[in-house]
Amino acid sequence: MKIITLLTDFGSFYPAQMKGVILTRLKDKDVAFVDIAHDIPPQDVRAGAFALLSSARYFPSGTIHVAVVDPGVGTGRLGLVVESGGQLFVGPDNGLLLPAAKSLGSPQAYKIARRFEASNTFHGRDVFAPVAALLAAGEKPESLGPRVRPKTLSFGEPKRTGSGIEATVIYTDRFGNLILNMQKLPAFEVSLKRMKLKKVRTYAEGRRIEPLITIGSHGFAEIAVNQGSAAEAFCLKAGDRIELEEI
Repeated sequence: MKIITLLTDFGSFYPAQMKGVILTRLKDKDVAFVDIAHDIPPQDVRAGAFALLSSARYFPSGTIHVAVVDPGVGTGRLGLVVESGGQLFVGPDNGLLLPAAKSLGSPQAYKIARRFEASNTFHGRDVFAPVAALLAAGEKPESLGPRVRPKTLSFGEPKRTGSGIEATVIYTDRFGNLILNMQKLPAFEVSLKRMKLKKVRTYAEGRRIEPLITIGSHGFAEIAVNQGSAAEAFCLKAGDRIELEEI
């Protein structure tokens, strides 16, 4: 059985078409689809890259990940197959695939040079889904095109400032937790917008509606509000820069 994951910003409607294309091409072969996420904020490549990075490590060797957050669809941007750590990643060459691929090993990227009959606006269905089916059927990534140097994507680094730490919100989950581009908690107590953030190991260590900062299950620092939404409380979203002020 082949495992194929899907991650997109498409919502609930379009991914079914991608699955239909794959199933039609693979016919009687057993396929297990896993939907990582289809609610990535529209065109938010960084959020998609974070979600893929956080998920890929839990899949077995041989998994094929199809990830499509593609503001450049229909332009001259390349399509890629990236091989790393025994897993394959299929999607646009806009940095979306690279954090996850790098986390598993040393990525080798191949341009999708094979031609497909494709619309100008839905390469997820018309290019990347057929490529996933070819790979699931046993084709090697190198058969699809030449080696290339892929575009990379960085979440950036937190910066020490005179008054604290400057960081970036890289993802907001459905609980309103603000995930930051930090993998360690500050060595000192901090506040955000003049509200102290309690350093905790678990959400329940805070009082109800108390702002917290912790290391999440993904390995990144996150700001949360116990039984509430940090995104709403602080009026923040993915992509925002914040200042964690030293207390």
